[in-house]
Amino acid sequence: MSQARNRTATTSTLAALPLPPRGPGAFSLDPSWDFLNHGSFGACPTVVREAQRRVNDELEAQPVRFLVRELPDRLDALRLRFGAWLGADPAGLCFVPNATTAVAAALSAAPLRPGDRILTTTHRYNAVRRALDVVAAERGAVVDEAPLPARVSDPAQLFAALFDRVRPETRLLVVDQITSPTALRLPVERICAEARARGLLTLIDGAHAPGHVPVDLGLMGPDWWLGNLHKWLCAPRGAALLWVAPAHRASTHHPVPSHGRDLGLHHEFDWPGTFDPSPWLAAETALALHEAWGGPALMEDHAELAASARALLCAALGVEPPVGEAPGLRCAMAALPLPLPPEAAMPLHHALHEACFELPVQGVLGGCWLRVSAFAAYNRLEQFERLAALLPGLVDRLRG
Repeated sequence: MSQARNRTATTSTLAALPLPPRGPGAFSLDPSWDFLNHGSFGACPTVVREAQRRVNDELEAQPVRFLVRELPDRLDALRLRFGAWLGADPAGLCFVPNATTAVAAALSAAPLRPGDRILTTTHRYNAVRRALDVVAAERGAVVDEAPLPARVSDPAQLFAALFDRVRPETRLLVVDQITSPTALRLPVERICAEARARGLLTLIDGAHAPGHVPVDLGLMGPDWWLGNLHKWLCAPRGAALLWVAPAHRASTHHPVPSHGRDLGLHHEFDWPGTFDPSPWLAAETALALHEAWGGPALMEDHAELAASARALLCAALGVEPPVGEAPGLRCAMAALPLPLPPEAAMPLHHALHEACFELPVQGVLGGCWLRVSAFAAYNRLEQFERLAALLPGLVDRLRG
């Protein structure tokens, strides 16, 4: 935990908030849209937004007291809460505004030398690839990408595809827990164990993981792990986590040097300059709501709805599902390559918008990929049925 800093304890008003029952009424989504894109930014429930408002009301009542004397204790308590939920030593847990900041901090700490190689996959998030290119150019390292198979029936295929590309010079693996464009769930526990056995460092990009799939960082054992709280946990945007293994805590720094530089992880990350801490503190209410709605059962309901959505869409298009139903592959998103070229992604995206469907369509991996999210608290099967009825005609029009 952080060192004592002459703090004044405070009692939060967030615990008094009544949690709503699970259902669309807990959100403020526009009912005229089929919102099938929870995975991009999430949807923040009304009660969580109220929690954020209460935090800001407390802050504005006495800003200096709140930010200087009360906030450190509140963040320490929040670290214990999230550490217990994630199976993580809270001494290595830091709050950050987004996954991109966490990636930058982890990469700056990676002990890369000229000639070292960084291995990621072809399904990595584009912002992460850009960050890898920057650090590789600065250190004289090389970035490699392992091509993942187009069709996956067993997580072992993903494990093999990654380690087939490990070379003697490979030093760092940067691996998605769930890939953003293709919704592949990688076997990160097995990957981290194999990496440790080979003396490789691991940075696990779990941007989509918290509230989506179970996370046990003690079992996983990465060198660095990061996850967004604003996606599947439904916290306000601006709430994310970075976890750092003990061996790297002294060398991992916030990308913005401030008063806490070199005083330890929590001093550096808890105060990167003046900022709004309300998304972090309101994330506690988001976690309480996630647990009240079932926690693991809610995540399984997401995955079951996503599997049904994939089956509907594949049947409508007459294609085979690209991902099998092995337990280690199940998640709350479903993606499929369409029989269209990459340049058709934007016209299809616009056509879906005109029909009030919100979901990403991307020209990636040499094709046109569509991804749906299934958030069981507000998405319903009939939304995916409507999409399945509309999509074949749009695809045929763009092919013709």
